[in-house]
Amino acid sequence: MLTNYPKLTDAEIGSNLSRPLLLSAIEENTDRNGKAFVKVTLKDGFSDVTALMFATSIADLEARMIVPNTVVDADLAVSEYQGNKSYKVSNLAPTADTTLSVADFVKLPPVDLDVMYDEIIAMLTSVAGSDACPISELAIRILTKYKDAYMTSSAAVSMHHNLRGGLLYHSYRMVKAADAICNVYTALDRELLMCGAAIHDIAKIWEYDTSESGDATFTSRGVLFGHLYMGASLIKGFTVGHDYNKEKVQMLIHMILSHHGTQEWGAVACPAIPEALALHYIDNLDAKMYMFEEQYESLAEGEISDKKVFGLDNRVYKPKY
Repeated sequence: MLTNYPKLTDAEIGSNLSRPLLLSAIEENTDRNGKAFVKVTLKDGFSDVTALMFATSIADLEARMIVPNTVVDADLAVSEYQGNKSYKVSNLAPTADTTLSVADFVKLPPVDLDVMYDEIIAMLTSVAGSDACPISELAIRILTKYKDAYMTSSAAVSMHHNLRGGLLYHSYRMVKAADAICNVYTALDRELLMCGAAIHDIAKIWEYDTSESGDATFTSRGVLFGHLYMGASLIKGFTVGHDYNKEKVQMLIHMILSHHGTQEWGAVACPAIPEALALHYIDNLDAKMYMFEEQYESLAEGEISDKKVFGLDNRVYKPKY
């Protein structure tokens, strides 16, 4: 991650920038006069912005060897449009710095991916129940088989944990939260809740296609089935040939199907056991905490976000202590 350049989000209105960036996506449109222009997504390793480049087409960029996931040297002008920062590109070229790669511009979670994965496995191992085939073993088998995808997938197209490794980071914080909340609500089944937290979104590895730069797009399987159905089906398949507690398996499947809370929010069923309800609220809490953290990255102390944040339904204030 480059730190010797100012962040895109810190650029002041009226300023000009010239710096290397990762161009992760290109979309072509036409203006009211029928002339082509492109919207490009540019990443600096901390955030990404959408910038406009007029009188340019995708073919024009391809002729300059610029395609998605190309590191470019970009010239940008920062202006204001409808109360928000607007970025206009005047020039793009493949970077002259041959030492740079896509990895230098990819935003990753603040905790090392290997550390998070290993800690999840260790925590699940530590809470294994007394059954001959504990439910934690089932969760660990799933995570072991799909380790690579689990560690690199985004958790969403937008809104929260939408970065490479976002699924792992979201699951990691939820497992830790699940463990902690069981110290307060002692009637909760710690093993069941922590397993649910670890694999509740496992099928997002098929719901989304996550690019090398961390951008996620829906797959056909994601559109047709969704991660709740695919996750529940995955668990059922992993029980074949193993003597897991059938009631606990049913409860784990129920937690996957109900973790969105209400059918209005996409749940197949509403939470019917306390562990399912706890999982729903932990999931919702972690998503919203991430949204606050993202806003705080671009706000100075004492500042308020320009508009209501989608998903939080309010403007965000960063306290000045």
